[in-house]
Amino acid sequence: MRFDITQRKLDEAALEAEKERWQVTLQSINDAVVVTDARNRVVYINPSAESLLGLPLEDAHGNPLRELMTLDRTGGEDDVPACFLASESPKTSKNGSARLLTRFGESVAISFSCAPLTGNGGFGAIYVLRDETERKRLLDSLRDMAYHDTLTTLPNRRAVESRLARALRTAREQNQQHAFCYIDLDQFKLVNDTCGHAVGDGLLQDIAQTMRGALPQQAYLGRLGGDEFGLILFDTATDEATRVCRILVQRIRDFRFEHKGRRFTLGACAGIARIARDATSAGDIMVQADMACYRAKSEGSGRIMLYEADEVGFRRLETEMGWAADFAQALEANQFLPYRQLIHPISSSGQPHYEVLVRWQRNGVIEGPAKLLSALERYGQAPILDRWMVEAVITWLAAHPDDNAVYFINLSGKTVADESFLDVVCQLLDRHGVAGERLGFEVTETAAVVNLDDAQRLIQGLRPRGCQFALDDFGRDASSFFYLKHLPADYLKIDGAFVRGMLSDSRDQAIVRSIAQLARDFGMQSIAEQVENADMVTLLTEIGVDYLQGYHVHRPEALPGWQALVSAQPGNRIRSPHLSVVK
Repeated sequence: MRFDITQRKLDEAALEAEKERWQVTLQSINDAVVVTDARNRVVYINPSAESLLGLPLEDAHGNPLRELMTLDRTGGEDDVPACFLASESPKTSKNGSARLLTRFGESVAISFSCAPLTGNGGFGAIYVLRDETERKRLLDSLRDMAYHDTLTTLPNRRAVESRLARALRTAREQNQQHAFCYIDLDQFKLVNDTCGHAVGDGLLQDIAQTMRGALPQQAYLGRLGGDEFGLILFDTATDEATRVCRILVQRIRDFRFEHKGRRFTLGACAGIARIARDATSAGDIMVQADMACYRAKSEGSGRIMLYEADEVGFRRLETEMGWAADFAQALEANQFLPYRQLIHPISSSGQPHYEVLVRWQRNGVIEGPAKLLSALERYGQAPILDRWMVEAVITWLAAHPDDNAVYFINLSGKTVADESFLDVVCQLLDRHGVAGERLGFEVTETAAVVNLDDAQRLIQGLRPRGCQFALDDFGRDASSFFYLKHLPADYLKIDGAFVRGMLSDSRDQAIVRSIAQLARDFGMQSIAEQVENADMVTLLTEIGVDYLQGYHVHRPEALPGWQALVSAQPGNRIRSPHLSVVK
C-alpha cells in the first residue's frame, strides 16, 4: 500500500519555518520574554531574558519562575506582583511594574505584562519584561532639569513656586507660619557689562554657594532668574527671617570678586512676606515679597523690608502694579490723551513752544501722569508710551500744518538707550511729511547722564532733521555742570523746586540766576518750570530767563481736535510703532 506524503512534508516544512521565524523574532527583540508551563515553570527564555535574569536557558528550563525572579521587597509585600510568586501560571492577563534584584545585586526597575497561553501542548503563560532603568534615568534627568537651575544647581523658579504652595498648605492645615524672602543683588549688572556674561555666570555660582553656607539646614533657596533669589524659611517668624536675611546680605557684601586686577563689591536687598494661613495664594506671597524687595532697594543697598498690607507705601505700589497691568488694554482702548501746556516766550519775538503731557481717561476720570509714569518705568513699559506719544504728536502735527509752535515730548531713559528709536522718529516724520523743526524732545538730566553716550547719539542723529532738545529738571544733580558740555541741548529747563523757592530763599534764587546765565554762556535758552504767580514772572523776567511754564502761564489742555483725528485713523486709534525695548 502506498501513501502520498508530499503534503505532510510540505506542512512540516512550513511549520518548521514558522517556528524558526518566531525563534529569530524572540531572540532579536530587546524585551525579555519568559514562557512558563501550567505550573509556572520556565519553558523558554530569550537572550534578553537570559541577560536580565543572569542565567542561560538550559539553567532556567524547568525551574519555577519564583526561584529565578528575585524581587526587591524593600517597598513591602504589596509591591511584589503575585503572578511571579504563584505556583500556577496566571489565567488572566496582567501588567504592572516591579523591581528586580539581579544576580549581581543590582536593583532594576522593570515593567511587565503576562498573559495565559493555551494550545494542544497544554496551559502556560508568557511574560514580557522591560528594563526601565534608562527610561527612568532619562525621566529623572528631565525632571531635575525642569526644577533646577542649570547654572547654580539651585532649585529654579518653578520649583520655588511649587515648594511655596506646599508651605502655604502646611501653614493652613497645621496653623504654622513660614516666611518667604525675595533677594536681589546690587551691582551685578556692572560685573556682567564690564567682564562679560561668562564671568558673571561664575560670580552667580559663587554667590549661590556663599548663600547656601549661611542658611539653616531646613531653608529652601532657589534662583528665580537673573540676579534674583527666593528663600523659604519654614516654621519661622518674621523677626527670625529678618535676622537670616541680614546675615545673607552681610555675607554677600563681604564677598570679594576680582577679575583681571579689578575688584568688585556686590550688595543685596531683601523683601520678606509672611506665609500664614490667611494668605490668599503662593503667587500673591511672591508678589508681596517682590514689592517689599523693590521698596527696600529704593531706599538703598543692604536694606531689608517686611511686607505690610496696610502700609501706605505698599498700597501705593499695588495701585501702580494695577496700572501697569492695565496699560496695554488702555492703549488699545484709546484711553490715553495727549495734552499740551504752553511754554511762553518772554520776548515777543520768541517762538511759542508746548510740552506734550499724557492723561489717562478711565472710569470717567482724567488722571495725571506722575504715578502712571512711575509704574511704567518700574515695569519697563515707559518706552511703549513714549513711542505712542511720538506717533500721536506727529500725526496731530501733520493734520495741523499751520500751527507754528514747537511741540516737546518727554522721553524715558530706556527710550534714550534704545538704538532703534532714532530710526522710528525719522520714519514717522517722513511718512507724515512733518518737518523736524516742529518737534522737540525733553530728557531729564538724570536720564541723560545715565545714558550719556546714547543721549549724544540721539541728539546728533535728530539735529540734522531740525529737532530740538531740552534738558529737564536741570540743577537737581550735583554733576550737572560737568556733563553739560557733553550734551549739546538747545534748552535748559530749570528744576521747578528752585523756581518755587526763589522768592523766599536767596540760595534758590542764586541757583536760578546761575542756570539762566549758564544757558546763555552755552548758547542755549532757559525755561523756568512751575511758574505759579505774577511775582515769579516779574523776578524771572528780571533774571533774564527766556521761557516760562506753569499753571500761572497756562493750564494743560487737550490737543485741539484730537478725538476727531483719532476717529479718522484706521481702526479708530493711533497705532504704536514696532518696539525694540532695551532692558
